[in-house]
This record gives sequence, C-alpha cells and structure tokens, in this order.
Amino acid sequence: MAVAAMPAAGDAELAAGLARDLDAGFEPFVIAYRSCVVRFVARMLGDSGRAEDVAQDVFVRAYRALQSYPPERRAALRLRSWTYAIAHNLTRNAVRDAPPRTAQLTYEDGAERGVVIDPEPGPEALTARAETWHAVQMAIGALSPRLRPAFVMRYLDDLSYDEIAAALQQPVGTVKAAAHRGALAVRSHLENEHV
Repeated sequence: MAVAAMPAAGDAELAAGLARDLDAGFEPFVIAYRSCVVRFVARMLGDSGRAEDVAQDVFVRAYRALQSYPPERRAALRLRSWTYAIAHNLTRNAVRDAPPRTAQLTYEDGAERGVVIDPEPGPEALTARAETWHAVQMAIGALSPRLRPAFVMRYLDDLSYDEIAAALQQPVGTVKAAAHRGALAVRSHLENEHV
C-alpha cells in the first residue's frame, strides 16, 4: 500500500507563511496537502469522484477558519493533524448525507474507478492487482466508522499516533487500539477472501 508523502515544505514553514500572509501562504499549503487529503477522503468514502468535491470543501473550510485565527495561532498550528481533522469531519458528514450506494463503478476491463494501473504489467498481473486492490478496498470499507479513520491515517497515510489523536480528538491509546483493531479486521477479511 502506498504511503502518503510528507509535504515538501514543512508544517512550521507553511504555518509561518500562513501567519505572515494568509492569501500568499494558502496556495503552498493547498499544494502541499491536496493529494494527501484527496487520498484520505477517497479511502474513507470508497469513491474517488466524491473525494475531489469533499477535498475542495476541506480547503474552503480551512481557509475560512484560518481567516478567523490571529497570526500567532496560525503560526502555532500543527497543520497536518489540523487538516486531517477537517477532512475527517467533512468525510463523516459526506458519509452521513450520502444516498445508499447501489453498485461500485468499474471500467470495461473490470478495474475499479480510481485504481491506477501501471501500463507495463501483462493482463494477468493487471487482473491480479485489480482483484487484490478491490479486496483491500472492500476490507477497508467493511471497517466500522470507529476504526476506519485511525486505520487509514496510520497505515495508508502514515500519520503518527499523536497526529491522529489530534485529528480525531481522541487519546493516543484509543487511536492505537482503533488502528490495531482495524489492521486485524482488514487482515482477517483478506484471509477470509484468500487474497
């Protein structure tokens, strides 16, 4: 599974830029976090199309919040966990407000929407990869709303337990337990599917 890369500019540098000049500092902030937020939301929703819309809302909400913060508070922000907290909250709202899903969209070749396929492997490798990724997505989708955010943030987006705890506003021990239980549930699901 791919791990989310840390933004090129560090949190402290981005926060300092936002404190100096919100409008000038916001674009580098969005550039640094956009792909991480879209991936997180897509994993949480299981729908890459809706993830783009929710991610856009994350940055709109972030900008509005930052406008209300004095420069000192902007400079002190732990941007990574703060941004994931906004993304988590908006994702929960999107899940709650979404109509029930009836079917997952797939391409004609059977690959799920949002699955990036390397053009070099042969047809068998592509089929195996798509089937494996589908099984992983199904396992993640089967996680309870209590376990999924901690699992995705820890094992797919590579956030530290402290960052996850700040984003979810939960104690570190609770986050560790949820991530671990999520990992066990995903493993069990995959073993039952014989992947």
